[in-house]
Amino acid sequence: MKIPYSKVVLFTNIIMLMRSFPFTKKVLLQVAKQGVNEEMYFYEIADRLKKLKDECVIATLLHVEGSSYLKEGAMLLFHQDGKTGMISAGCVESDLEERSRQVLLDGQPQYAVYNQRSDEDLLWGTGTGCSGVLHVLVERVDEQLRHHLLDVKRSLEKGRPVLHRKELFIDETRLNIKNHFQKSDKKTIFKNGLISTNDVEMTFFYLFEPMPRLVIFGAGEDAKSVAKLATETGWLVTICDWRPAFCNRAEFPFADHLIVGYPPDLFDKLAFDSQDFAVIMSHNFQQDKQFLSQLLKQKLRYVGVLGPRNRTEKLLETEEIPAFISSPIGLSIGSSGPHEIAVSILAEMIAVYRLEKKRPAGSFL
Repeated sequence: MKIPYSKVVLFTNIIMLMRSFPFTKKVLLQVAKQGVNEEMYFYEIADRLKKLKDECVIATLLHVEGSSYLKEGAMLLFHQDGKTGMISAGCVESDLEERSRQVLLDGQPQYAVYNQRSDEDLLWGTGTGCSGVLHVLVERVDEQLRHHLLDVKRSLEKGRPVLHRKELFIDETRLNIKNHFQKSDKKTIFKNGLISTNDVEMTFFYLFEPMPRLVIFGAGEDAKSVAKLATETGWLVTICDWRPAFCNRAEFPFADHLIVGYPPDLFDKLAFDSQDFAVIMSHNFQQDKQFLSQLLKQKLRYVGVLGPRNRTEKLLETEEIPAFISSPIGLSIGSSGPHEIAVSILAEMIAVYRLEKKRPAGSFL
């Protein structure tokens, strides 16, 4: 049975919710990186916002108790053409869509709590396929919020993180929201999620981070599989090769950037960041040797080298391979062929990106 929206019920539920959060003033708390998906969906939402002319509504996942398909910070935009983004695996989207219509009508934000742990969930009944409790805020996107979100995307494209602070407070029976955005430092680690400061105030923090960048050296057939899968999972992909017939838009339509040239001149066109990922897979020993030699000077987050370990030792002219170099590249899943090898490579890269440390190949098995 659907519970009708009521300002009194909203007020009571939010007060109870705020009292359930432990009081804390600590904002700078260490937390694991968010998944790639939240970032990828935000880029899609920002692109849609840029094109929209009519009013729209955005839902934000503020807090998760237990398991959830996406983490705090996930967004879902409702607009005249449908919706963009994702909050869950389809468990709460229909109800959020109905709430978005009400928000458009009266302009009042709504706070929804979805308890998927119980077999007798009040809103949906059984069999949703979700478990956990989701706290979601639904609000109208005014011009100021639209401007801020588009500015966030521009900052991310320049490699600059942005901290979003959302203040929620009660004035009589009305839920009020204030959004604040500020440029952040890559070394600053915030806890994403919701905290309570008293019975009628809450603050949500979310650190928008640039999408991870992957630079692939080599434009062969197997590189296409890696590049395509990386793009689909939210990575910014750059292809580098000395052969124009291989490194072009017709061969790599999904790549973000294409750079043609020989090392070391090729590296003059690349501006590396310490959080970048690189994969060497040109199948040319001399070119791979030069690629690897140049990458050793960059101090990247991750460098993967295709081929057996003894080949990498020959490329380095030493048996001591640095810890940040993955050789052989990818997780040991018994992969065969370019598509399966691409899966193993991306799986390892995602593990490094999310888990904050390098895992040896096969360590998850």
